[in-house]
Amino acid sequence: MTKNQEFFQKVNEAFASGDVDFLMENLAEDIQWEMVGNQKIQGKESVMEMLEPMRGVTLKDYVTNNIITHGNVAVIEGKMTVPDDGKDKTYAFCDIYKLHKFKNGKIKELTAFLIEVDEA
Repeated sequence: MTKNQEFFQKVNEAFASGDVDFLMENLAEDIQWEMVGNQKIQGKESVMEMLEPMRGVTLKDYVTNNIITHGNVAVIEGKMTVPDDGKDKTYAFCDIYKLHKFKNGKIKELTAFLIEVDEA
């Protein structure tokens, strides 16, 4: 596993365990985060507001199937189960990350595709 693949594995583990502090430490101040078909968030403070409800929430059945990196870009694909009002929902995801090339490797862009899937 390359250094970038290891870093993004840690990023995904932080999402799965609700480690908001780790995520915030690794975001650029000017991050652009798009949840395709849902919303676009700009700036670290706005992302913090979105992530805060995730703090300490552990996702069930979080599986990373693929981590592909090239230069300062990474694509991560997998599946996760999220608690939602007393019942679980399962989602397939594909996240495209872009790192600042010359700014300590912080995440500057994230494009997230999230699709609810039927596990029955």
